[in-house]
Amino acid sequence: MSEPPAAPRRAPGAAWRLALAAALLFAASGGGRIVGSDEVTMLEVSRAMLHGHLDVPEGATLAGRDGRFYSKNAAGQAVLALPLTALAELGTHALPPARRELATRAVISFFNAVIGALVLAACFATSRFLGASGGAAFAGALLLGFTTPFWVYAKSFMAEPLEALGLLLALGWSARARAGEPHAERIAAVGLVLAVASKLSVLPLAIACLAPLLGAPRAAWRWPLAGIAVALALHGLYDFARFGTPLETGYGAQASPAAFTTPLWVGLYGLVFSSGKGVLWFAPALWLVFSGVRAMTRRAPDPPDRPLAAARAVAAAGALLAIGLALVLYGRFQHWAGDGSFGPRYLVPVLPLAFLPVTFALNNPGDRRTRRDARIAAWVLGVLGFAVTLGGVGIYFGAEMREAGDYPYTLPLDDPHFMESSHFNPRFSPILGHWSMLRRNVALHLAGRAPRLLANSDAAGGGRSDTRIGLDAANQSRLLFGLDFWWCYAAYAGLPAVPLALAALVLFALGLAMLRSTWRAATSGAG
Repeated sequence: MSEPPAAPRRAPGAAWRLALAAALLFAASGGGRIVGSDEVTMLEVSRAMLHGHLDVPEGATLAGRDGRFYSKNAAGQAVLALPLTALAELGTHALPPARRELATRAVISFFNAVIGALVLAACFATSRFLGASGGAAFAGALLLGFTTPFWVYAKSFMAEPLEALGLLLALGWSARARAGEPHAERIAAVGLVLAVASKLSVLPLAIACLAPLLGAPRAAWRWPLAGIAVALALHGLYDFARFGTPLETGYGAQASPAAFTTPLWVGLYGLVFSSGKGVLWFAPALWLVFSGVRAMTRRAPDPPDRPLAAARAVAAAGALLAIGLALVLYGRFQHWAGDGSFGPRYLVPVLPLAFLPVTFALNNPGDRRTRRDARIAAWVLGVLGFAVTLGGVGIYFGAEMREAGDYPYTLPLDDPHFMESSHFNPRFSPILGHWSMLRRNVALHLAGRAPRLLANSDAAGGGRSDTRIGLDAANQSRLLFGLDFWWCYAAYAGLPAVPLALAALVLFALGLAMLRSTWRAATSGAG
């Protein structure tokens, strides 16, 4: 982080090494489970498509005109996950039905480990193109990936990481197109399709990410506009196939103005500063954003550097515009907190955009004292963010909500007092709740008292499995004392613990080795 800013580089070596390192670390720390309502219905959509239909079991669904049930989720992620879904179903076919379901979910749950890794690579590559040094770009990507809720969502089957990838590609490659890089606008168009096809509500954010094209030739707009048109057409076809009209998204009243009733000041405070969902506490490195924006918008003194400085400035403007729109859009939403989730779920797609300025805060070419202060601030905020995030990585947020008494819900989601204490009272912050459970559960494991999952029919006080989670109430209670890692869950189910732990350690070691290799490549100018 201390070297002066380098000229932009386009060699992909370090970016791809970073992607591999992140994929290994995300896989090693993965949960191997799909249990959230949105995750399960998305899985069911992918399964349905694999078998030639769109209707899914009743759950977080809406009834169609044919009486069948359809997911409210957009289809983008389900389509991209089809190869993994097919591989999972084929590979687990010989298992007994109960284990087959859990094993299938375990395989598909690693989808976002790959998507999350691509996000970090795109963040690194975009920062480098905009003029950040290799060390600063590496540090910014690392802060994004492992000191924010992004890590937690890389363990999930939720759509936020895919939305994040799409928005980042749209912004970063629009800036490249403005700077004259051949075919960059085509990658921006791909990003727009990914983001908008994953969730229609990100459309205004995606359009904001095209801000760098405002100074580009008119021809540069053709591919991005075509990307938006393709994404909207896919939505229309999907909606027509489900509900007989392209105007029904599946969200019902949630897609109407009636769902945007939260006072804006409440939503903004909740998303930014609240103890239960405030992004500045869940991603502390964001305190560096404003100094980073100043660095990105600083006028270049030398004429040869001014085109890149202009692209950097409009990229900063596009990122801030998209973030501002996200805050206003979701701050007014009835369910502004995105429960159940860890941290501000709806802001996860714009976290990579926010970490571009964070990267340039670390890239400040000022005097030695300025660089030292930036380095110290990054270390302090990074350590704090890692600690906060580790609680969410080690303990599944659904387990924390159950233990805190927040789930099952006792109030409707649109009630103004819904989860009020967990959202706004620091004493009941989920950050503290996750760490309290993590300390206790690690101590139990070290004492040889890790939970053990029993067959549902044998579990004391057990009974029928929850169709969403795949476990009965007794086993769900046992998992309140577990750790949210696939190798732990497999051991709880009776598989040998030592080989599982060794496999996880190998993945971690390989990931850390690749990170070291990435750092060397980034700081040597190879990426």
